[in-house]
Amino acid sequence: MRKKPGAMTSQGSTLITRWRALDRLHGRIENTMERRLHEDFGLSLREFQALTMLQESIDTAHGRLYLQDLAAEIGLSQSATSRLVARLESRALITTSTAALDRRSVDVRLTPVARETLRRGIPLVDETVRHTVETLADEGCDQDLLGYLRNGGTDGRPIAE
Repeated sequence: MRKKPGAMTSQGSTLITRWRALDRLHGRIENTMERRLHEDFGLSLREFQALTMLQESIDTAHGRLYLQDLAAEIGLSQSATSRLVARLESRALITTSTAALDRRSVDVRLTPVARETLRRGIPLVDETVRHTVETLADEGCDQDLLGYLRNGGTDGRPIAE
């Protein structure tokens, strides 16, 4: 017996329900992080994510970065990422120059201000996620999703305690 187009199976319905729960959980954590980063550093979450990605890029790729790679990592278009990089540069958090060996890439350097922001900001984000997860647990959010955040993926080490 064929189902009508768009008909839901009980498994599909459960998956959609769990996906919606995950989306709500993600949104609450993201909004809380956004608020804390803005209060403490005057940065948006995307700006902070860009700084962390730039730091990783600098550590692993000798300071070179393709803007499309940064855009994919932080979930923005290339033009929005270019504007974000320009904002970070105008706030003296990064310096940029065209890479000498590959004109498609950009050499990025974090300034001392950015390094200090990351040094203080990473623990703040970690604590914010931890606190938000505990608040959501008290509110009765999906315990399986919260357990995943607390206990990690496959290695079982706690992510948020």
